[in-house]
Amino acid sequence: MGRDKALARLGGRTLLERAVELVRSAGGEPLIVGAPRPGIDAGGARWADETADGASASGPLPALAHGLRVCGTRRAVALACDLPLLPPGLLRRLVGEAEEYEAVVPRVGGELQVLAAAYTTACLPAIDGRIRSGRLEVHGFLHEVRHRILEEEDLRPFGGAAVFLNVNTPADFARAEAILGGSS
Repeated sequence: MGRDKALARLGGRTLLERAVELVRSAGGEPLIVGAPRPGIDAGGARWADETADGASASGPLPALAHGLRVCGTRRAVALACDLPLLPPGLLRRLVGEAEEYEAVVPRVGGELQVLAAAYTTACLPAIDGRIRSGRLEVHGFLHEVRHRILEEEDLRPFGGAAVFLNVNTPADFARAEAILGGSS
């Protein structure tokens, strides 16, 4: 995109604002993992700077580990801000399934949606082991924990694969804007 996607506006709100609102509407307390940036309206969400603890690795897996450590709950949803069509009910389902599993991850089009998934703090030993060994793929630790994959048929009640539109290009933004009707 050539710019900070979190600040890109879709339907009058930034992707970050949308993600914060989505977590709240699903009944969660938003926690933004990343370095706080002056001038960004995070809607009162807490920031958790993953570089503050001297972490040597960066990226989604170390951010997930940091978020699980500081969120203050046993279960949490990892949510990338560039998935603006996810419904609150899906987040509630992910967290509900995490009562029985240590990770609950949707799979769409054969791809695990690891940044729209629920994890518990029980995942931390496996995640930490992967980070120490330099294997930073987010999905890499799943075979080490009790996990559940939500397949596309499980996702149909929430809009199916279409709700996982990842807005990475101007064309993706135009599609999302059209779906949202330009006013959401």
